[in-house]
Amino acid sequence: MFSWFSEVFDVTLLATIGLVFCATLLGAYIRARRRDPCLKSFIDYVVTVECTDDKIIWGKLELASTGLELRYTDSVADDNHVESSYVLYTQEFGRIHAIYRYIDELDAKTRARRRKDLERSLHPRFLRRMARHARNFISLASESLSEVIGLIIGGLRKPAGRYITEQSEVRLRELGTTFIGSVGSGYDPLLERFIGQKMVFEIMEDDDEVHEHVGIFKQYSPDFFEILDVQMPQKQMLSIEREQAVVAEQIKVSYSGGRLTVDNRSVQMVLLKSITYGDREEPVNAMIDSGEHIFLDVDAEVESAVLTLRILREVDMIVPRTRCVVRHRADYYRPEVMPSIIFDLGVKLRGSAKVDVQEIRLRHQLEENPLSVLAMANLGALLAQKQQFEEAELLLRQAWELRNSLPDNGRRTRQLLQEIQRKRAATPQSRDALRVASTGQTTAASDTVVLQ
Repeated sequence: MFSWFSEVFDVTLLATIGLVFCATLLGAYIRARRRDPCLKSFIDYVVTVECTDDKIIWGKLELASTGLELRYTDSVADDNHVESSYVLYTQEFGRIHAIYRYIDELDAKTRARRRKDLERSLHPRFLRRMARHARNFISLASESLSEVIGLIIGGLRKPAGRYITEQSEVRLRELGTTFIGSVGSGYDPLLERFIGQKMVFEIMEDDDEVHEHVGIFKQYSPDFFEILDVQMPQKQMLSIEREQAVVAEQIKVSYSGGRLTVDNRSVQMVLLKSITYGDREEPVNAMIDSGEHIFLDVDAEVESAVLTLRILREVDMIVPRTRCVVRHRADYYRPEVMPSIIFDLGVKLRGSAKVDVQEIRLRHQLEENPLSVLAMANLGALLAQKQQFEEAELLLRQAWELRNSLPDNGRRTRQLLQEIQRKRAATPQSRDALRVASTGQTTAASDTVVLQ
């Protein structure tokens, strides 16, 4: 009977077809289930996706192996159609600047879910730690394990040569490689030691500036970093009309008689960046603490202006690794230094005609009035951003001596001096930086700037 069956049906062919079929199905299942571990953490949360082309999308995140979908909380209508979601494919992930999860927007249920996830991730139990160690080992030894699988399959061909043909052997090798790549991918022994630690990250913003941000490093993947509890200075712009007041949730601005009054109604500090009249932008660089207000003198003949400011919001964020670098630990910084990191000036990656015009105008103001304290402070801030630290520090120290003439009494100037100290300490020529690298500790001189 068996001989008759083997004559009618080639058992080797059937075995090959079965192996190829099973290997293909299993490989397809593994690939379909493979999702970025950082993006997985934000599934079913309402998030905001900021793209490099300044497009802002928000909605509840749903994730697949080939991309993500943001489901709007409410349908959006335009002239031609009504849409309820936005789809971003994997090949479009390069457009992502950052993905934000705003802590103050979470309800009680999602807050509890987030807290449980953080506890499980940052304080894993024994089995979870062992599983991560196993994944890291597989990732580290993926090439060797692929060779081992090849040797095992090659060894099985001898006693089972009738059933494992060359075609089925190739499929089995591909399945082994797919499984190893899915289980252990992107392991980095240096980044692994920073998980759960408060770190300083350098993030590219606006395609020409690099800013520092402090947060807890939760995890990484081949494409993304996930960072928690980030104090993010969110950019806002307010249009102001003469003899009118603008009342927002966290700020109140009124413009009357050539004077701008700004009240901070939030529980966090607010940074006033600049004020724009038509095509002319003037830097402000003033800090307002919670519950305080300041006055700014403006051109009395101007009918309207745009105030640019930064308001702190606590966020969890996912950033592409192409736009972010894990720079150093933040635990070594003293608490009084942290605002200078949170509200850092950033580093300009390339020149700007607008910045050059501002520099020329500020220098001209100082030539006409060497005691213009606001011009000193603003020019010092601009030069610090261009990493011309020597002249910047000289100007900022002069402004600090006359700080009572500044709108915020020198609070922002102090922060900028601290930032210059930090960046100088990070240069290869700094002896303090060498001491930090060798001992893992900072000194008071590298942490704070002494201001009398």
